[in-house]
Amino acid sequence: MTDAPIIEIRGLTKRFAIERRHYGLKNILLHLPQYVRDRANRRWFTALDNLTLDIRRGERIGLVGHNGCGKTTLLSVIGGVYRRYQGEVHVRGRVSMMLALGAGFCKELSGRENIVLNGVLQGKTRREMNALMDDIVAFADLGDFIDSPVYQYSSGMLARLGFGIATAIKPEILLVDEVMAVGDANFAQKCERRINALLAGGTTLILVSHSMSVIRKYCDRVIRLDHGRLAADAPTAEALG
Repeated sequence: MTDAPIIEIRGLTKRFAIERRHYGLKNILLHLPQYVRDRANRRWFTALDNLTLDIRRGERIGLVGHNGCGKTTLLSVIGGVYRRYQGEVHVRGRVSMMLALGAGFCKELSGRENIVLNGVLQGKTRREMNALMDDIVAFADLGDFIDSPVYQYSSGMLARLGFGIATAIKPEILLVDEVMAVGDANFAQKCERRINALLAGGTTLILVSHSMSVIRKYCDRVIRLDHGRLAADAPTAEALG
């Protein structure tokens, strides 16, 4: 284990504007004074508030807290989805994300085409993704649907495909947001086997879940957020009792 944390966060603050209405260019021109007043008086929601923490290579982190406390926002910052924020975030490893179902998929492309697209977006080459194709297709178990556009997929099918892609590239950091709550018992067992194999190889896991049994199963440390702030950071047994 190197001395430097694989993820180092210092004073992270992320805010979102609460827009009163949606403007198109035509409406902006027609209602310019109102648009200027709304921009000047708009309110802000602070999703992450001066957050500081370190995550070491190989740790298994359970990220918990009430809805809206900043869990998914934190994963999105770590994964590079959000790049505009205050503070410092240093990520020293290849990241694979499994956040929202269907996120990162082009709905008009087939499952097979989305496998290549997602891999390329995460830094893999087309040749590397083609080499992983059989493994991902077997994991997703979509049958003939693998060559159908993904807008035809159910939530469970999207979960299987997304999880298969995210884990097949053998990331150094795996970010998972409630994915294992979707799907049947067979899918849950496949996820467990795949995650255990990655953890055995030293992958760092950050898992968001409202299921404390899932957190206990996979995580050795729990970070609890409350309104964007660090409320608790302790070993799983101590944090969950």
